[in-house]
Amino acid sequence: MGVVMKKTSRNDVTGDWMQSKPNNEMFEKNFDLIFRKKKPELAEYELNKSTGNVQKVDHGDTTNTQE
Repeated sequence: MGVVMKKTSRNDVTGDWMQSKPNNEMFEKNFDLIFRKKKPELAEYELNKSTGNVQKVDHGDTTNTQE
Protein backbone atom coordinates (compact mmCIF):
# COMPACT_ATOMS: atom_id res chain seq x y z
CA MET A 1 0.00 0.00 0.00
CA GLY A 2 1.25 3.47 -0.87
CA VAL A 3 1.36 6.40 1.51
CA VAL A 4 -1.56 8.76 1.01
CA MET A 5 -0.64 12.43 1.40
CA LYS A 6 -3.38 14.58 2.87
CA LYS A 7 -3.80 17.96 1.17
CA THR A 8 -3.78 21.13 3.21
CA SER A 9 -7.03 22.78 4.20
CA ARG A 10 -8.86 25.39 2.17
CA ASN A 11 -9.92 28.86 3.28
CA ASP A 12 -13.72 28.82 3.60
CA VAL A 13 -14.06 32.40 2.32
CA THR A 14 -11.54 32.57 -0.55
CA GLY A 15 -11.18 28.91 -1.40
CA ASP A 16 -7.37 29.30 -1.43
CA TRP A 17 -5.17 26.52 -0.12
CA MET A 18 -3.90 27.21 3.41
CA GLN A 19 -0.15 27.24 2.96
CA SER A 20 2.69 29.61 3.74
CA LYS A 21 3.77 31.96 1.00
CA PRO A 22 7.35 33.21 0.55
CA ASN A 23 8.40 36.34 2.44
CA ASN A 24 8.14 39.59 0.50
CA GLU A 25 10.01 42.89 0.84
CA MET A 26 7.38 44.41 3.16
CA PHE A 27 7.65 41.42 5.52
CA GLU A 28 11.43 41.77 5.69
CA LYS A 29 11.23 45.54 6.35
CA ASN A 30 8.65 45.20 9.11
CA PHE A 31 10.45 42.24 10.69
CA ASP A 32 13.62 44.31 10.95
CA LEU A 33 11.72 47.26 12.43
CA ILE A 34 10.14 45.07 15.12
CA PHE A 35 12.94 42.66 16.02
CA ARG A 36 16.27 44.29 15.18
CA LYS A 37 18.60 44.99 18.06
CA LYS A 38 18.88 48.63 18.96
CA LYS A 39 22.40 50.02 18.85
CA PRO A 40 23.48 51.68 22.09
CA GLU A 41 23.90 55.42 21.78
CA LEU A 42 27.45 56.56 22.29
CA ALA A 43 28.09 59.54 24.53
CA GLU A 44 29.51 62.68 22.93
CA TYR A 45 32.42 64.54 24.45
CA GLU A 46 33.90 67.94 23.72
CA LEU A 47 36.73 70.12 24.94
CA ASN A 48 35.72 72.79 27.46
CA LYS A 49 37.63 75.83 26.16
CA SER A 50 37.72 77.64 29.50
CA THR A 51 39.10 74.75 31.58
CA GLY A 52 40.84 72.66 28.92
CA ASN A 53 39.08 69.51 30.19
CA VAL A 54 37.11 67.02 28.15
CA GLN A 55 33.47 66.82 29.24
CA LYS A 56 30.36 64.92 28.25
CA VAL A 57 27.93 66.84 26.01
CA ASP A 58 24.41 67.20 27.45
CA HIS A 59 21.73 67.63 24.77
CA GLY A 60 19.01 68.06 27.39
CA ASP A 61 17.17 64.89 26.35
CA THR A 62 18.18 62.89 29.44
CA THR A 63 17.05 63.42 33.00
CA ASN A 64 19.38 63.56 35.96
CA THR A 65 17.92 61.67 38.90
CA GLN A 66 20.70 62.56 41.34
CA GLU A 67 20.40 65.83 43.24
